[in-house]
Amino acid sequence: MISVYQELPCWLQLLLTLVPTFSAIFAAGALVLNIRQSQRTNKQARLELVAECLSGFANNDDIQKAFYAIEYGEFKYDEHFHNSSTEQQIDKLLRHFANLALSWEAGLLSTNDVKPVQYYVLRILKNSEVTNYLNFIASWSERATNGRHPYIVLQRLAKELSCQYP
Repeated sequence: MISVYQELPCWLQLLLTLVPTFSAIFAAGALVLNIRQSQRTNKQARLELVAECLSGFANNDDIQKAFYAIEYGEFKYDEHFHNSSTEQQIDKLLRHFANLALSWEAGLLSTNDVKPVQYYVLRILKNSEVTNYLNFIASWSERATNGRHPYIVLQRLAKELSCQYP
């Protein structure tokens, strides 16, 4: 029995064979382009998170005051610290970078993504007075039983940045 396909002219048989092949190749190419575009979009979104962090850091007066107090060794964690404007500024600075650390912990950012803020995070968290304050916060948050404090995640990010980028 002769099939309808065999009765068609050779050029039409060839065309019927090649159309699905080219369609599959075209679909595979579109898939590859879509994957690459998704990867670029994801990378751009990650970079925007870090860029927004840097912008917020640079454009906030309280955060800048707190950072420069640490940078120049003027910050002291002592009996006058709590309930002071300095505490509010330091907390604003720490919360700012803790938000980025939470994104890192959630897997939205890699340590390589946050490398542009490495200097600031390490400069802050390697300060002995800040360390004393963070130790107090860790102890206080354990007693308060309100869950894990975001500064703990910031400390873990700083540790990871120290190990990966000494």
